[in-house]
Amino acid sequence: MTLNSARLLVHSESGNLFPLLSSLHCPHYPRYIIDPSTPVVDSQCLASRPPRSMGKGRFSTFDAFSKTVEDAKIRTASGGVVTITSLVMIFFLITLELIDYRRVVMRPELIVDKSRGEKLTIHFNVTFPKMPCELLTLDVMDVSGELQAAIDDSHTIVKSRLTQDLRQIDSRQLSLHSEEEASHLAPDYCGPCYGAPPPDSGCCNACQEVKDAYAKVGWAFGDGTTMEQCQREHYKEKLDEQAHEACNMAGSFSVNKVVGNFHFAPGRSFSANQMHVHDLNEYMTSSYKHSFKHIIHSLSFGSNPGSLSNPLDGHEAATDETSLNYMYFLKVVSTRFEYMNGNLFDTNQYSVTSHERNIMGGTDNEHHVVHARGGIPGVFFSYDISPMRVINREQRVKSFGGLVAGICSVIGGVISIAAMVDRGVYVMSEASKAKKMI
Repeated sequence: MTLNSARLLVHSESGNLFPLLSSLHCPHYPRYIIDPSTPVVDSQCLASRPPRSMGKGRFSTFDAFSKTVEDAKIRTASGGVVTITSLVMIFFLITLELIDYRRVVMRPELIVDKSRGEKLTIHFNVTFPKMPCELLTLDVMDVSGELQAAIDDSHTIVKSRLTQDLRQIDSRQLSLHSEEEASHLAPDYCGPCYGAPPPDSGCCNACQEVKDAYAKVGWAFGDGTTMEQCQREHYKEKLDEQAHEACNMAGSFSVNKVVGNFHFAPGRSFSANQMHVHDLNEYMTSSYKHSFKHIIHSLSFGSNPGSLSNPLDGHEAATDETSLNYMYFLKVVSTRFEYMNGNLFDTNQYSVTSHERNIMGGTDNEHHVVHARGGIPGVFFSYDISPMRVINREQRVKSFGGLVAGICSVIGGVISIAAMVDRGVYVMSEASKAKKMI
């Protein structure tokens, strides 16, 4: 019998069994036994024995965490390595949990758009490398019957003349018509409007006033060579000078939140027989071959919070054909961003499909279709409003409760796996020692 035995059972004088522990500091059991019939008990051990408690005895039955005395524990080098490795893994995994907790994402939700009477603000920036600004106009119309014609004259839109290598020309040259008054004319001079209804002043004293009067009645204007106002302002000469220039149009305008379109087309627009038409005389008869090659630098419906990517931004379409018509069909979806700080941001997203055709008609061998004859050359954007609305809510990936549960899972899981690994290493080590002793 040795003192290092884990447990020994011996008989006392009363005939009961006593467990003998190897610890020299155990206060509750006989320390040494010389004779099985006469146990020798340390008086200090008996004196330090804690009194029995009814509560302790009652609840000890349910104790799932049994304890071992200190001297029954065996510390090994492999156990130390496993412990250090476990602490490093726990620290690393808890750090990942904290990073995941701090991460914020946008979670989308789709609802029915119940807004009414709202306006859409369209922001655009488009360059036409083979189209002079004098021939280019922008019109907007919708199914409600509202028409905004030649809105490029608005203060919210900038029309810039560019050289062929797309460098901006001096702003002093932006106006085709002279802004200086014709001082050599008689004070009582009243220019004719050549059969068109005159403006409120009753006279057409400038070439632009004649063009506006012609547009009101839907007459083709031409190059103005037969009109004294345009001859005086050298309109034809200036038009020829700009024939090789490019044009950029940028700005914004508001439309009703209904189905509609806006388009860039040549010549002044007017209504004839309940149809929207353009004066194509200058565009089609010019000695320089114009085309609607274009670069869409940006196009958005509403402001961009910075996280949206519009599908037409940076889009470029190249062509040398004068009579080509480009159509872009847009589906606009109302979008709201709700941030964690309480801020709201309303804007719109859109999807797009495109189509192009020659207004002269004919067979398209590339797509194996036959195009009908008719239409206007230009770039058309037809937009439709979706009845749905997207709500993007800014949220944390994980809640605080999820963070606490994750940390507990990390600690418990690593410790459990580490205990199994340590136990396996220890058992194999002891088995190897036992074989060597044999």
